Amino acid sequence: MAQKKRSYVSSSVTVLATCLTLAACGGSPAPKDSLKAETVGLPAWALGKCQDTLKDKSELCASGSVQGMTNVGLARSAAEGRARTELARTLQVRVKSMLKDYQAATQGNPSTEAGSEQHIEDVSKQITDMTLSGSRVEDTFISDTGTFWALVVLAPDDFKDSLKNMKNLDESVRAAIVARADRAFRDLDRQTNP
Repeated sequence: MAQKKRSYVSSSVTVLATCLTLAACGGSPAPKDSLKAETVGLPAWALGKCQDTLKDKSELCASGSVQGMTNVGLARSAAEGRARTELARTLQVRVKSMLKDYQAATQGNPSTEAGSEQHIEDVSKQITDMTLSGSRVEDTFISDTGTFWALVVLAPDDFKDSLKNMKNLDESVRAAIVARADRAFRDLDRQTNP
């Protein structure tokens, strides 16, 4: 009987060790494989240069995604929010660049230089907030792995209209920004249309 009991315990330990070994080998897929699986079937706009996929090449665009949500409405809102955040980053960089150009063109009075810099920073933030209200969702996609993707675009005319409607901008600043925005969008057109 003791022999039988030892044999049973020995067999149980062997089976358990085999199961643990197989489980350790099977494991979850490597991160690279998971990422590769995530990109299967994605639209081109979700993989990088969304500009190439737009009919109107002068529009600004950005994509955002969210994974692991079961509520479609919340997933859509989160993906759109992330896309708008990315668009805001792009706009903020471009707007600051345009405003720095304007500052360089009007600089000259040393006593107002510091106040001018602070005012320019505030204007940049206001412009970003205003123009995002003119953005729109162009497309959405749900991947095979359940990730919700959103493409958000902003047309140059909507951008300029938002600037023109800002009541707290000085008229000369507004005109200079709109002129530089026109130039920036024309440059973007030249870069994206061969």
